[in-house]
Amino acid sequence: MASEFVSVGDDEPFTKVIGLFADRRLDVVVVKDSRSGRLVGVVTKRAALWPNVNPTKVLARTLAVKTPKITPEDTLPRVAAAMVEKNLKAMPVTEAGKPVGLVAAADLILNSRETLKNLTVQKIMTRDVITINADDTIGKAVSIMRDQGVSRLPVVNNGYLVGIVTVTDVAEKIIKPRTRPSLGEVAGEKVRTLSNPVKSIMTREVVTARGNETVVEAVERMKQYGFSSLVVTERNRVVGIVTLMDALSPIARVAREQQNNIVVEVSYKMSRIDVEDKERVMEVANRFVQRFRKALGTGVLTLYFKEHREKHGDMRLIHCRARLNSDRYQFVGVGEAWRADLAARSALKTIERQFLVKKELASRYPFGPEFLMSLAEYY
Repeated sequence: MASEFVSVGDDEPFTKVIGLFADRRLDVVVVKDSRSGRLVGVVTKRAALWPNVNPTKVLARTLAVKTPKITPEDTLPRVAAAMVEKNLKAMPVTEAGKPVGLVAAADLILNSRETLKNLTVQKIMTRDVITINADDTIGKAVSIMRDQGVSRLPVVNNGYLVGIVTVTDVAEKIIKPRTRPSLGEVAGEKVRTLSNPVKSIMTREVVTARGNETVVEAVERMKQYGFSSLVVTERNRVVGIVTLMDALSPIARVAREQQNNIVVEVSYKMSRIDVEDKERVMEVANRFVQRFRKALGTGVLTLYFKEHREKHGDMRLIHCRARLNSDRYQFVGVGEAWRADLAARSALKTIERQFLVKKELASRYPFGPEFLMSLAEYY
């Protein structure tokens, strides 16, 4: 992940976001709560295509897309799966609810070369490509992008590729000029409208891909030019389009294959528990399940919390009872601490010791499983 990223407060106008997209090569702009600094979501360039949006009056929080919670410890396949699910080219990384980094799709893909080894563009590209004619209006292009959920359209003339028009083109050449004051250097400047032809704003020099090149090679070119997709051509005719989402899909499949077979359930009998405490508890539980995922089998891990009367300042001592019921094991562990996640960690450490001892005894002694089952019942 990159530790540096561009963010705005949730009460900032959309015009500021549009300016950031125009001035920098960004996939998303992170939106934070102006008071707490917690993650609200991300704004994408596609937000510029929303109908009836007044950039000067709409706030960033209105257009922010909520993202799945991603932490620095998450695996790349899980992040890839989240990107594909939300159709996002970058995903914020959080700690205690606050953004601390950003994972870009291109970087994730290029760090997963082994998964994509020898995979060619023609194996994953979309062959039924949506195109637009050079003389069609910009308004028609915007409608197609909005209705089809795409961010770029190859522009053709008599079947041959002559250019490409993107959401960025619309934002920079149509929307942004209309939000500028009609003074100074832009006074008297001709402002394009949606009735102008696509060829008036399209990019004529199109970076393309070949069907027989590797996906990694194509993504390296996307990163070099700051693109999220490449038109695939043969003799200058459009035969497909390959996107970052296409390249992420094989990596995301790994996450689905690695999904936890243990469902985590948490119950709190406490006077007060805030969101950050709950997030920390889930991080501890998920880390435990992921660590022993293959060996635990299928079942449920239940964490039950309650408070003791004993106090330390304003804090009460927290008791956690953890029970693992799977098709292979049944364990119970307890732990106590002044914070819920630390109590959970202590309880799960008890289960971990039982689990490791059971595996050791089962490999050495024929009576090991029966002995450990009695220990589990005792605890």
